[in-house]
Amino acid sequence: MGIDPSLRRTGYGVLELLPDGERLLDFGVIVVSSRKSELDCLREIHRAISRVLVEQKAEEIAIERVIYVQNHRTAIQLGAARGVALLAAGNAELPVFEYPPRRAKTAATGYGGSRKAQVAFMIRSLLGLRQNLPPDAADAVAVALAHAAARRRSLVTGSPL
Repeated sequence: MGIDPSLRRTGYGVLELLPDGERLLDFGVIVVSSRKSELDCLREIHRAISRVLVEQKAEEIAIERVIYVQNHRTAIQLGAARGVALLAAGNAELPVFEYPPRRAKTAATGYGGSRKAQVAFMIRSLLGLRQNLPPDAADAVAVALAHAAARRRSLVTGSPL
């Protein structure tokens, strides 16, 4: 399962690894109203991620590593959203692997500087989907693809968090 954490729009995507590629099992964006408090947002993210982990019987988690943010408040919010996603994985006793955004984009498009629209288009093409995924879900699937590629090459970088 790939996760693209954010306080208001956390994307997720669940892939099944097949001998000849990947199949998308589930995807979505956990959208939390701007009217909700930060604590309520985090609670909702945790609940939703926990539910998907159980429903989809996830075996491993790949999460986007936070590289750069424009201000301190955003960094704190991203860290908190990432933290509750990691807590959900920890409670499920699943290994977690992190990938930088450029590596996820490279897995999806072949180029680490791709824009969100390019990532969504290539996810659609690679997985044979009828339409583009929402950008946050596409980013999460790209993270899952990066992990799938590492798994196939037996080059999972680093140890689980």
